[in-house]
Amino acid sequence: PDAAPQPCLCIGETQEEYEAGLNKQICAIQLAKGLKDISAEQMKSITIAYEPVWAIGTGLVCGSADAQDVHAFIRGWFRTAYGDAVADAVRIQYGGSVTPESVDELMSMPDIDGCLVGGASLDASKFARIMNFQ
Repeated sequence: PDAAPQPCLCIGETQEEYEAGLNKQICAIQLAKGLKDISAEQMKSITIAYEPVWAIGTGLVCGSADAQDVHAFIRGWFRTAYGDAVADAVRIQYGGSVTPESVDELMSMPDIDGCLVGGASLDASKFARIMNFQ
């Protein structure tokens, strides 16, 4: 198996952009810029992480329905930019303050393929609970 590091493109909006309803537009711009000149073949090794900046370490929470809405938008962006095969295969993780309390609902969403865990990974019991989501 290939043990080479796999890139993860993290995208997401600030609180001001979120409150202005620009989250999807911001993500689209970041995807277009971050994946410029990346082929469909190269996309097989790239993970996308939606990380709303305003929800990282602030105590503010992006609800699972809102996160799913943005993830579905991101998948649709891939469908337009790369086609169905890439859109269906791309890994889109959520990374806005994932907690033991939020992981089950997040992971039940159809377009959330995983979680990019930050601070909770520093606490073994919290991280174990997240890894063993229901």
